[in-house]
Amino acid sequence: MTKESELKVYMPTLPYFNLISLINGTLVKLSDSKRGWDYYLAYKHKKIDELTYDFWLRDDVRYQDGTKFDADSVVNNLKHFMEGPFLYSNIHNALDSVEKLNDYKIRIHLKIPYGMLLNDLCVINFYTKKYYEKYNWAPSLTAQNTKGPGLYGAGPYIMAQGYATGLKQSKKIVLTANPYYFEKNKPYINKITIYTKLPTKEVINDISKHEGKLDIAYIPYNKKTEIVNSKYAKLLISPSHGNLTVHMNLIKKNSKLKNIKVRQALNDAIDQKKLIKFAFRNEARISPFLLSSNTYFSKELSKKHLNRKSRFTQKQLHDILNGLELKVITQDRFMSVWKGVEYQLSQYGVKLIYTITSDEKVVLEKLLNNRKNIYDWDLLIWGNEDWNGSPWTAFFTLYTKANWCSIDKDDYLVNEFEKLFRLDTNSKEFQKGVNKILLYSYEKAYTLVLPSPNIVIALNKEVYYHPSEMSTFPLWNAKITPYHWSIRKGNLDKSRLNYLYPIRIKNE
Repeated sequence: MTKESELKVYMPTLPYFNLISLINGTLVKLSDSKRGWDYYLAYKHKKIDELTYDFWLRDDVRYQDGTKFDADSVVNNLKHFMEGPFLYSNIHNALDSVEKLNDYKIRIHLKIPYGMLLNDLCVINFYTKKYYEKYNWAPSLTAQNTKGPGLYGAGPYIMAQGYATGLKQSKKIVLTANPYYFEKNKPYINKITIYTKLPTKEVINDISKHEGKLDIAYIPYNKKTEIVNSKYAKLLISPSHGNLTVHMNLIKKNSKLKNIKVRQALNDAIDQKKLIKFAFRNEARISPFLLSSNTYFSKELSKKHLNRKSRFTQKQLHDILNGLELKVITQDRFMSVWKGVEYQLSQYGVKLIYTITSDEKVVLEKLLNNRKNIYDWDLLIWGNEDWNGSPWTAFFTLYTKANWCSIDKDDYLVNEFEKLFRLDTNSKEFQKGVNKILLYSYEKAYTLVLPSPNIVIALNKEVYYHPSEMSTFPLWNAKITPYHWSIRKGNLDKSRLNYLYPIRIKNE
């Protein structure tokens, strides 16, 4: 790594969440594995009984200010978390206490069995004592990150400029390499500048026609050609466990979407095969359910329901939907998908009226505060990457106790989720519970289900980067060639400007 090495990244989806793995340390971290997590600051754990878990900690970890990470630090951090936890899972009701067993071993006690403990621990960040002198955990609708720059975390990068806490984030965030990071020789890049709000047109222009403006960027599916024909960029396509969640606003008074037949008809009017071909440019798979068909927990059930017949005849669809006007809130990067949806729905007399923004937090504000303010929207889309490593990634959008849900009330679902919380995610009972909820959500048609998309990224040709299928940006593994603009001396050799075939990463 050289001091001059730098990457510029466009991070339009859940930037506050993607930053967790870059700047913070956690006991376990998200991974592309079947279980959805891997060890990180803890190197092993043992389930003593349904309410007791022991964790063994690494002894070679220091925070970014040089102070040591040990059992005392974990106990202190978890106590702070329990005083102001995030509220979008059930961890705040399950955690009881944490105790130090020795300098590098801790024990977590639960009040009730909680099968998603390891998944939730992926986002409980650890901070230095100085962080808590200035900031603190507070009951939150989103994951919480460093609320300001400083030497507070134990991850590969230090937040040197900016902030990201969910509904509030700076347009630009600057990260610098952590000299105390415990994984030897990582990260490979010294400085990373992250942009959270950019118009799509500017993103495509900056990465395809220039050097030094953008190096890594999520792009719309209909912009692949611009990248393939670029002198400076290359196209990378990778599998994803995420999905595009389209909420239906059932909290809105007098909404026509409260009629289950209208919701079912909207879903049945969507021809996913054609949508994949024309709107997703073949970068998606058919998904019968709101949980991505690429995930371990929905793969088998999705296969069985790929060719489900419509619940209505064509005439019935037209009779139900004709004259329906729906207000849509979306980021501009999803407009190519919406145009495909709009064309299909227009065949049945549906009209879509858009509110378009390049800023994700504008979208999330309309969702997260909807229960309080009851906003006037009907459909709302956001990029729901797999941030949990379990079906809860999708299910929390149906959980009426969470503000991420736009359903007014469903006691049956709440009861089913309470049962699911208690089950081990590796058990047959858990999978049965997941299948039951997926089938129920299909019948209720609480969301507009779209195909499960691939990750489509534009990269500077001199950058090597392997994206994760989860909601994590593993930029500590990113590398650059000697020809990269940040470290190169002189002009770029013309031989480096040749067009490149798209890079397609397959599931392992």
